[in-house]
Amino acid sequence: MKKIILIMLIFSLSLSGQTHRFIYDVVYRPDSTSAEVRKANYYLDINPHETFYYERPFFVSDSIEKASGLKTFSGKVSDLISKNLKTNSYMLYSIQNFEVYKLKDDPVFSWKIEKETKVSSSLQLQKATAWFGGRNWTAWFSKDFPFQEGPYKFHGLPGMIVEIYDEKKNYHFTLNKSQNFPDTQLIGFYKKAKERGTEIPYSKYQSMLLSHYMDPLKFINSGQIEVNENNKLKLDDGRTIYKPEELRMYGIEEQQRIKKYNNPIELDKAIHYPDIKK
Repeated sequence: MKKIILIMLIFSLSLSGQTHRFIYDVVYRPDSTSAEVRKANYYLDINPHETFYYERPFFVSDSIEKASGLKTFSGKVSDLISKNLKTNSYMLYSIQNFEVYKLKDDPVFSWKIEKETKVSSSLQLQKATAWFGGRNWTAWFSKDFPFQEGPYKFHGLPGMIVEIYDEKKNYHFTLNKSQNFPDTQLIGFYKKAKERGTEIPYSKYQSMLLSHYMDPLKFINSGQIEVNENNKLKLDDGRTIYKPEELRMYGIEEQQRIKKYNNPIELDKAIHYPDIKK
């Protein structure tokens, strides 16, 4: 585990502060059948009434916009999660084709607190285990922090979750840094998401993802966007395409990508994508 950099002494963390930020290193396998791993940084902001969990690109984009007024958000980053500290209810904000959808969740954890302890980066940690989202999880929490939170939707232990990973190491979260701010830190996108996001049941959300898989170019095939030599489709890898055969091949590539990288944190919510005939 990397050394945790504490901007302030742990015991100086006061509940009177407006935002306590915890930055996690996340190592994960997007494809459960492959040894390939990816790394990301996620931020957990604990405010007086709610928490926010989001990937670093949101923080970078928000910082640039506040400093220069330039909007850099591309709509191509991960989902965001907020939690109401009074009700313990979570709201996931999912971005699909530049539309924002809100999905409410009330996850319940039945933690088993173990006797095993360890010391890491001067923190006294205790072990806990739980079954959640179709995976067995091991967590190490610290009572040195006055919170009972953790990355993603993990919470409910008598201390802050410093490290958590599943049995097969598909996901491994490690606390890297802690900061304390006197003023409430709010990512601008959350304000917009709350205002214009549409709340839908998870079943409808799954249907939307499955529909996108079945026809990744629906926005073109339905006539929503016209693609031609003068108005080419720009892909994430930098390519620009417009010819029918190029579009057909891109559709196949997108389906293959979706089906391959289908290893969510909550495995029991994974969508079973059918094989597509080429």
